[in-house]
Amino acid sequence: MKKIRFAACALLVLASASVFAQENTIRAGLVNLSIHSKSPDFTSNGPAFLTPPAGLEVGDANTLLFSYARKITNHVDIELALGLPPKHNVYGRGKLAAYGVLAQVKQRAPTIFANYNFGEASDKFRPYVGLGLNYTQFFDAQSTPMNDLGSGGPTKIDLKESYGLAGQVGLNYKLADRWFIGASLATAKVKTDMTATTGSIQRKTTIDFRPVVFALGVGYNF
Repeated sequence: MKKIRFAACALLVLASASVFAQENTIRAGLVNLSIHSKSPDFTSNGPAFLTPPAGLEVGDANTLLFSYARKITNHVDIELALGLPPKHNVYGRGKLAAYGVLAQVKQRAPTIFANYNFGEASDKFRPYVGLGLNYTQFFDAQSTPMNDLGSGGPTKIDLKESYGLAGQVGLNYKLADRWFIGASLATAKVKTDMTATTGSIQRKTTIDFRPVVFALGVGYNF
């Protein structure tokens, strides 16, 4: 139901924007996701000695960015930012630190921004700020052999989807009439409940990703 509401809102925003829009923008580039994750120690439904004080840390990732924006006014546009799903390594913390990479997981995170562009369309440099909504879905979560060893057997990992506010700042530089290069720095509230199941033992924690996303790319107005 949440997915349906998110998709419906996204379509409504883009459809509303298209009524007044005079220009479209597409952009592609490279993205670095710097993750500053925090998670409390695992809780468990099993004996305490089977779940020593330990948590998780999520590694950084790189991927490709694609975005589409529809202009509403000379200063305001609605942007849908997408990307190829990156893969993150998940590391142990505390008693699990010695096991290295415990899991790998992919995520897709479409984000809608309402951007305000400073200056005029004819300016070479146009800084902008944006506020929006992020949806993050985790998939293909795989436990590593080292994690299975530390957990006491084959382990299944589940991460819940996340919804949260997002913000960005950026700067575009016009190369020609329709072409430009741009850079942006964004963040979003991405928080998920994780459950690792080994046999009848369930170990749970909550991961706050606290991502900082740097993007550099080229765009085209049409």
